[in-house]
Amino acid sequence: MSEAIQRFQQARAAIEADRAVDIAETYRIIEAAARAGEPEALLFEAYALGIGYGCEVDLTIAFENIYIADEAGAPDATPQADMMNLGGDLATWIAPRAVEYVHETPRIGMSRGFIDPALCAWLIERARPLQEATLVYDPTSGRPVRDAARTNTAGTFKLSDLNMPLILLRHRIANTLAIAQANFERTAIFRYEVGQTFVDHADYISPAFTAEIRARGQRPHTFLAYLNEGFSGGETNFIAAHKKLRGGVGDALFWRNVDETGAPDPLTQHAGDPPTSGEKWVLSQFIRDKPQMP
Repeated sequence: MSEAIQRFQQARAAIEADRAVDIAETYRIIEAAARAGEPEALLFEAYALGIGYGCEVDLTIAFENIYIADEAGAPDATPQADMMNLGGDLATWIAPRAVEYVHETPRIGMSRGFIDPALCAWLIERARPLQEATLVYDPTSGRPVRDAARTNTAGTFKLSDLNMPLILLRHRIANTLAIAQANFERTAIFRYEVGQTFVDHADYISPAFTAEIRARGQRPHTFLAYLNEGFSGGETNFIAAHKKLRGGVGDALFWRNVDETGAPDPLTQHAGDPPTSGEKWVLSQFIRDKPQMP
């Protein structure tokens, strides 16, 4: 085994454990192993190029790398290549989708059919093994903690959990909202079983968390996409605005959490109402006003 591949395996273990790493150096290690022909490194290089992990985004090479990794024998590449073929070429995948505005104050938009149903089902299966108890910000410490206010589970995609269809979807969101993909937090997919909820809350970062805002920026945008049917209830309930919304499979919902001055908008307070039957799956993409560490 070459030194380049040994170093890649060590870097991969650190990424999978979600340990702090030098991202630029880690990308160089991934790149060297990919050039050495390591199939899994080709996949990681595609993901890194797709989101800008220690490198500039290059979707053309990232897109092609999945097919190269597939030919090189990376097992995880085959289902990705199959799904990418269903979505067409790169330009089609990331093209912005049409939107409509369904509420003015706060301004809430929807995009019908934002995600193809086959991709919705595919994303659910990739998020299923990642599900863990969700956390909320503790108002005293500002750290994420378990709380009875939020009982659903979530699967969050770090670099080693990513896949190219999801990365291309992130760029579709960015292009539709005209927001830099670099400002995206890690994508998450939430699961709500019967009775599980996320009670009345806001997605903006409280001004009290000055260190958090200084380091990572405010969270002015939220984007959701509904991934399944087969459940009752489960609306996104904008309580202050007296508006309940729920999309069909693949429909997207998005809104600004701050007003025109950048101040938190209390009218964006909302809840994830509990399903009364079945289970609800929804993709969640929080977006900051500063670039994020992938």
